Amino acid sequence: MSGELEPLARAEMRASHEDRDIIVDQLRVAAGDGRIDAEELDQRIEAALNARTYGELDVLIKDLPPSTRAASQARRTEAEESQSITIAHGNTHKRGAWLVPRQLTIAVRHGSVDLDFTEAVFHGPREVGIVLDIRHSNLRLLVPDGSTVDTSGLAVRHTNVSQRDLGQPGPDAVRLVISGQTGHANVRVRRLSGFALRRRQKRSQRALP
Repeated sequence: MSGELEPLARAEMRASHEDRDIIVDQLRVAAGDGRIDAEELDQRIEAALNARTYGELDVLIKDLPPSTRAASQARRTEAEESQSITIAHGNTHKRGAWLVPRQLTIAVRHGSVDLDFTEAVFHGPREVGIVLDIRHSNLRLLVPDGSTVDTSGLAVRHTNVSQRDLGQPGPDAVRLVISGQTGHANVRVRRLSGFALRRRQKRSQRALP
């Protein structure tokens, strides 16, 4: 029938954030296997984060064997144990009662990520490993009083890592173990200010019957 739209080929269809995350995982597996070097990994991740269609993503893994894709899929089935955040030229945040995995991988290019752990849900020990791969980006971590942060495994280049006094240990304290690499970035660790804490307490009181 005239006027009907022709169906798009898969290569022309728009990719989602999850599609980009899958490709980034496959590229990291390939680098771990020695199939691509660190420089090429960085280039391909940059391209994956900016890809708009399936075709642009597929070309990044066309020279990788099926075993790489299978290994990546196996890693992704462990979603509760490990999750990833992948952002390019954008912003994202997690606040409120979000479920914290045991390990969180954050890949950002020209963007910002804001993670609030003060009301987050932990299934098990209140500890999370955070693996960074960020360039020209900002990361802000908001933690409960008395939390501890270990950045000894983090490789930084032209990066400002700042951590204010996190207060005395408390029952809600968390432990963040941060590793990976950053370039031209800002990583800030903060606790709730007194004003923000009072405002949150008032909001909770208003919600009571």
